[in-house]
Amino acid sequence: MKKWIVTISAAFSTLDLFWKDRIEKRPDSAKEEEMFGGKIRIRKVHNYGFALGLLSGEDRLVKGGSLGAGILLLIYYMKLLFSKKGKWKFAGTSLMLSGAVSNLYDRLKRGYVVDYIGFDAADPQIRKITFNLGDFCLMGGAAVVAAAAAAAEIGKTIRRWKKSLLSGHK
Repeated sequence: MKKWIVTISAAFSTLDLFWKDRIEKRPDSAKEEEMFGGKIRIRKVHNYGFALGLLSGEDRLVKGGSLGAGILLLIYYMKLLFSKKGKWKFAGTSLMLSGAVSNLYDRLKRGYVVDYIGFDAADPQIRKITFNLGDFCLMGGAAVVAAAAAAAEIGKTIRRWKKSLLSGHK
């Protein structure tokens, strides 16, 4: 199962880099394209900071922070890779790593991350937010890891309650 997870995550990273390259070749003046009746908007945005442009202009901090977070994520990933437990945590971490690799590559090679997917929204501020496939991998992977951790905690609590109930009835 882990081989498939690694393969799928690598494919997401490769696909994101492919789309970023295609978007980068578009002229800056190119009109944004609408898909699905305008619900999804394809456009070119250069993000020089973290999410939502946070700390734009702080190049060394953004690159160093991204590299440090990527290394920590890779260490955790390697721990999970050689573990017999935590398949869901591994899947989520693998997704997160695919997004991190794609965005880190951009940040180190180009000096910014290429974002290209926007959504229609009534609020113009929300409509301006732009993502890439790597961002969705990061968010989706984090959600899977959080759900796996929550499920593990719920399982522990249920086992404690069960043990407590059974020991109380002897």
